[in-house]
Amino acid sequence: MLKIDPWNIIWTVVNLLFLYWIFKKFLFDRVMGVINQRDEMIQKQFSEAKKSQDDAESLKSDYKKKLESAKTQADQIILDARARAEAEQEKALERTRQEADSMLEKAKADIASEQDKATKAAEAEIAKLAILAARKIVKTGEANDTGSSK
Repeated sequence: MLKIDPWNIIWTVVNLLFLYWIFKKFLFDRVMGVINQRDEMIQKQFSEAKKSQDDAESLKSDYKKKLESAKTQADQIILDARARAEAEQEKALERTRQEADSMLEKAKADIASEQDKATKAAEAEIAKLAILAARKIVKTGEANDTGSSK
């Protein structure tokens, strides 16, 4: 049967405590130091990853804001260009209208001038014809006067 010896238990406990102390002094402290270093390294990597992620989010947010700003500016530039184009078109139309009006007025003035010239030429021609007719009448009247006095 089993016999329990108290001295055997005491020496076993002393041996276990001694082994615990040796392991603690030479093994556990060093292993815990390595584990702590690795834990710190992992925590540092996590914090750097978090910081990188936050920076990336910040850059993404800035990018979106700049993109929206660029779209707004592009829309404004397009609207300004359209407004300038419409203004230029209106100016061109107005210049064309003014030129057409000016040409019309000049044409009317030319027509009036030609009418005056034609009227004066006709009056001069009528005057010539009237003088010729008067001369013929006078010649015919003289010829009649000379033929009747003979």
